[in-house]
Amino acid sequence: MTFQNKKVLEFYKILPFNIYGNLDNAEKQIKKFNPADIYPELGNIISKHKKIRIIDFGCGGGWLVNSLAYHFSDKIYVTGVDFNPVAIKYANTLKKKLNLNSRFFTSDLFQFENKNKFDVIISLGVLHHTNNCREGIKHIIKFGEQNSYLFIGLYHLYGRKPFLNFFAKIKHKSEKEKFEEYKKLHRIKDEKKIYSWFRDQVLHPHETQHTLQEIKAILDEENCRIISTSIKKFKKIDNFNKLIELEKKLEGYAINKQKKREYFPGFFITIAQKN
Repeated sequence: MTFQNKKVLEFYKILPFNIYGNLDNAEKQIKKFNPADIYPELGNIISKHKKIRIIDFGCGGGWLVNSLAYHFSDKIYVTGVDFNPVAIKYANTLKKKLNLNSRFFTSDLFQFENKNKFDVIISLGVLHHTNNCREGIKHIIKFGEQNSYLFIGLYHLYGRKPFLNFFAKIKHKSEKEKFEEYKKLHRIKDEKKIYSWFRDQVLHPHETQHTLQEIKAILDEENCRIISTSIKKFKKIDNFNKLIELEKKLEGYAINKQKKREYFPGFFITIAQKN
């Protein structure tokens, strides 16, 4: 593990991302929210399979993995991988509480090995915190079979700027004051959960930003084709050059969000399929 990744690991050991202060609340949220409703494209893929194998790299406290296992217990084999033992312990605690068949592994994603292949490979909000996002994408693709799907969520080069600029302007303020400003943008009710989001998006020791054009070049090398992206609201892509121009407008969109004091951290999702 590189020094940079060790630094990130120590950061997340203090407080894993997206965990609740109360396990009962976490259980209620898993039961209440079906990931297929939050990510309809993932739901469409799941619906096409009688049995489906899914892996989530950088699963954190296991919300997505355990939610999928709960709502699709009859057709999903789902695995979560994270390098943080504190997060994996939390994920396993919820797994046992809900009596789920999800599986979790504590491992650096660059070192993770598994003989199984998966139909869907997910990594949302993770690879931009590693020391090498490009190699991270190439590594996780190895766990997919032909026609398997890839969900990658990253900070966007243009869309992220206004969020970072806002907090750069108040960098002289205390952590508590910054947290209060963040809570005005993102009104998560659970105090521990929203603090984990704040730390992840404002105090994180390392992040990189990326573009769809960059990601496409990597996916082309790995013989994967982009199906859709949140930049175009997951609609059919007719002209990629126009889409590149559209993504450049994300900065303006993010600026307007900041003016309205609305939450927009500059995050985008790319869905691809392995040829």
